[in-house]
Amino acid sequence: MERFDGSLHLYRHRPFDAVPAGLRRRVFGVDYLQLRGRQSGDLYITRHGWPALESIVPSQWFTGDRLSKVGRQLAGATGAVYRVPVPHRVCPRFALVAKFSRFAQDALVAMGPDAVADYGERDRVAALEFLSPFAEVAHLERLRAAAGARIPTKAPLAIYSPATRYLDWELGRNGHSRWRYDRELAGDQATQPEGARVRYDWERLYILLYRWMDGMDAEAAEQQGYVTEAELAALTHGARDNLRALGWDVLDHKPRHIIVRAAAEPGRLVHRAGRVLWGLVDYELLVPYAETGRGPRAEGGALGPRPLALR
Repeated sequence: MERFDGSLHLYRHRPFDAVPAGLRRRVFGVDYLQLRGRQSGDLYITRHGWPALESIVPSQWFTGDRLSKVGRQLAGATGAVYRVPVPHRVCPRFALVAKFSRFAQDALVAMGPDAVADYGERDRVAALEFLSPFAEVAHLERLRAAAGARIPTKAPLAIYSPATRYLDWELGRNGHSRWRYDRELAGDQATQPEGARVRYDWERLYILLYRWMDGMDAEAAEQQGYVTEAELAALTHGARDNLRALGWDVLDHKPRHIIVRAAAEPGRLVHRAGRVLWGLVDYELLVPYAETGRGPRAEGGALGPRPLALR
């Protein structure tokens, strides 16, 4: 079990921006505080995660077999994604989503042959790669800034990289694709102070921590009779249209990525402005719409699939 330095309690009550500069990191436009564990694991905490520091340190959720015994692997997820309830000083129902990053893995192989609902997207998904953990958070934060409260999402709390080392084949990563991720990150970090630059360690895992979003996925809502098959299709296509209108797309977009909530009235879902209220919960293939090759041309750039473009 990895512990973090007890001196962190000196910073715990400080605002995010008042924490010593030596802990600050900025990656793809997102601010983090990097904490080093006693076993040399790294925890990169976002502004959203800092107020919940005591709940997201690895000793609360990444201990032994806690993920498999206390946590619950999410149904329908094609990767390793867990919901883990953790103690919280204010919110007794506080829970994390721990998602193991699949960056540098082949997307179609990792998701399986039946994972892409829209088979017209298969070639596009095959041409892309999963976002790196830092790129995933950066894309999500840009979507959140564009969407505001119109499209609820999970708040990104932290990225954790345990100290344990693995061989390439154990992590399923393609060695020939790593240079692209390294090049994007190095280009971004070139403007940062030497001692504050972040690099990928390819022998380690990266786990993204999000705050849990209550509700059920749209596919489950159809199975439980909240919506008809036709309404499910309309909701799924409408969600994609809403994302694209904001300049974003999810390449493996499907009903399981859409979260809805049951209303107090039996058999009905919560509505807002006459429409079903829905949220988005999967971001590893969240890309600017221009990069799918069908959206409006990105300023200063060419169309076409680019896995890690962060302009």
